[in-house]
Amino acid sequence: MTRRRLLVSTQLRARPAIASLFSPDDVDEFLDTDAPVCIVANGELLRLESVVARMAGADRFAFINADTVSGLAPDRGGIDFLAKIGAAGVVTTRAAMIARIEQHGMLAMQKLFITDRLNLPRSTHGLEGSQPSFVQIMPAPVLPYILDEPVMRISPVIAGGFVANERSLEAAIACGAAGVSTSERTLWTYRKNQS
Repeated sequence: MTRRRLLVSTQLRARPAIASLFSPDDVDEFLDTDAPVCIVANGELLRLESVVARMAGADRFAFINADTVSGLAPDRGGIDFLAKIGAAGVVTTRAAMIARIEQHGMLAMQKLFITDRLNLPRSTHGLEGSQPSFVQIMPAPVLPYILDEPVMRISPVIAGGFVANERSLEAAIACGAAGVSTSERTLWTYRKNQS
């Protein structure tokens, strides 16, 4: 386990909410909290280096979604660019990019959309080949249906999608998620066993 992965995994044990940032306002709001981990889920390429620098300067761990940043391609050049600007981690659906992300010393989070049981064997096979630091499974409400599936044991799971309240966040954790990504700002500062 790399030092970065150990750091993020340790942070998620107590603070499992991962802020999903979709706008410049979200970035500002996140930096006004003490939440340690986020996913920059949207944005513009021209502003990305500044966002990465702000996150690093505030000692926050930011994954950049290479699939959804406007102007960034989730290919070799895009991954090399993210490494050059100092990104700490990258989210992508593209299994072929996972090794390149990790070769640059960044953490890779491979995103999987689980729509039915028929695509689980293919998804599992893809994860076994790519071995990302984390796997983001979407949508989160599918977790109870795949608890015993191999896909849940390959890499630590980050649940995402349809996490709108504390109950849904805690349900994902109860299903074995190491972390839960959410755009719901009130959940960004969630702490385990806070009640």
